[in-house]
Amino acid sequence: MTSNRTLWAIAALLVAAMAWGSTVVVAKSAFESISAMNLLVVRLFLTGAVLLAVFSTRLRMPRGIALRGLVLGALFTAGIGAQIIGLQYTPPSLSGFVTASYVVFTAIISAVLLRQRQPTTTWLAVGLTIVGIVVLAGGASTGEAQFGFGAALTLFGAVMFAFHIVLLGRWVRPGNVQQLTVMQALVGMVVAMVVAPFTNFDVPQDPVLWGQLLYLGIFCGAVTLFLQSWAQSHVAATPSAVIMCTEPVWSAALAIGFGLESLSAHIVVGGSLVVASLLLVVWPRGRGRVLDTLVDEVRRRRARDT
Repeated sequence: MTSNRTLWAIAALLVAAMAWGSTVVVAKSAFESISAMNLLVVRLFLTGAVLLAVFSTRLRMPRGIALRGLVLGALFTAGIGAQIIGLQYTPPSLSGFVTASYVVFTAIISAVLLRQRQPTTTWLAVGLTIVGIVVLAGGASTGEAQFGFGAALTLFGAVMFAFHIVLLGRWVRPGNVQQLTVMQALVGMVVAMVVAPFTNFDVPQDPVLWGQLLYLGIFCGAVTLFLQSWAQSHVAATPSAVIMCTEPVWSAALAIGFGLESLSAHIVVGGSLVVASLLLVVWPRGRGRVLDTLVDEVRRRRARDT
């Protein structure tokens, strides 16, 4: 049976996915008052400042952990940057669907580069997720939802997220979660401070805009980065990606809840497929091995017949 700690880790990943699902809606709204680059600078700086304040006592760490944190921070910052800048040229729905493709890249990277054998249920979950994303994308408006520069940049961000998920799952341990988290945040903070002078940055004056920036930087940045790092010390990379891939479902649900989109068959069917893939991943291991056992039996019979 799944341990309580694993259940908490799954819940943490779901909270992170929900927060990231709201990011595209909040960020798109904020673009009315701030440029994508300036929003990115503020978000990265706030995330780094908060985590630096919380984990300041964890800055002393072995060189190996520091280097791994730098690599993870570079990947995460590149992913966030590509997503935010790409969102400026892409409708929120399409951005969420393209970003969610990191589940595919995560499974491929884990299987090919790390040579990690994935259970049959995981590949089935990846397949269901892909179909679900395609169905959801089919319901996006055709006016501006075209695969152009913004979507290509978002796809690059998805690849960065996939590498981040795989390497984080390989390196993070319960004992170094805080150190890796603060190092990742510091990388983003340094990048923000270097880029800021070249973006004609002005301190926002609108209190509504500040509320959006604080939400993106603190909750969708600092809190979710820690939740993901902690959760991946208990859940493998590919299942983590599948769980976090509920992001477009949350995005659609929030858009409907705030009246930005209407409920459609695409959302119901596509969302159901993504949820089904989630259930396959979190299903108790004993039952989850049933399909693997059946597949292995078929393979043995084929080998015996030949």
